[in-house]
Amino acid sequence: MIPALLPLDPFLTGDYAGHRDSFALAAEDGEAGVPLADAAAVGAALTAFTAPLGPARRVAAVSQWTKSYFAALTLPSVAATLLLDCDLPLAPAGGITMVLAETGRPSRFRLPGDALPLGPDRRETGCGFTRFSGLIDDHLAVIIPVFAAAGGVPQRMIWSNAADYLDRAARMLVPLAAAWPGREAAAAGLQALLAAPDRPDGSPNLLHEPVRLMNGLRTRKVCCLRYAMPGEDFCGSCPKRRRAEAARTARG
Repeated sequence: MIPALLPLDPFLTGDYAGHRDSFALAAEDGEAGVPLADAAAVGAALTAFTAPLGPARRVAAVSQWTKSYFAALTLPSVAATLLLDCDLPLAPAGGITMVLAETGRPSRFRLPGDALPLGPDRRETGCGFTRFSGLIDDHLAVIIPVFAAAGGVPQRMIWSNAADYLDRAARMLVPLAAAWPGREAAAAGLQALLAAPDRPDGSPNLLHEPVRLMNGLRTRKVCCLRYAMPGEDFCGSCPKRRRAEAARTARG
């Protein structure tokens, strides 16, 4: 057994250091959480955040709420699976709960049990879809339709937010894994996952290339609409911001 409080300090640094403690056991402090298996409860948490902002900002609010969710979920889970060979109990039906910050945004998760070592089929494979199936198939594919239904937004937008954080995790963690003897295939598998338009079974890869380079800068393919939120500006990877910058440059 591997403790759910994972030693992620060496891996999540800088802007992402706050996500080192995203996972803990539910029994450790008794803190109440939203059970992810309860679609109505999850929808109520999302609606409680979006409703006060009004219908004009609903889509943007859903996008920002899910971004907070994927930041807390994806970065530490990728670090655990890629670098520590951990299989986290992420399936909503298994009992994982979500803890909300005072703002109403997701902040961390309570796991129903300890992490386990990856089985040999996932630990030894070079296929990123197989290695990260606990995150992608057991969790994202289950919870994203719940978010889309509750928020009244296309699943594509929410998958794009999840893919953006998977890309952020890859950019931070793949160089570490690639330099770690025995993890080169795992590192390459994660990069290949993001680059593949289709999954191994031929179905569309909903995590395909969430960002591209524009003028040498990381740029999202799908805008997250942060600029539409009160007091917010364009995000650092905003495609609208990049196009505006390019237009100003072209005008001289």
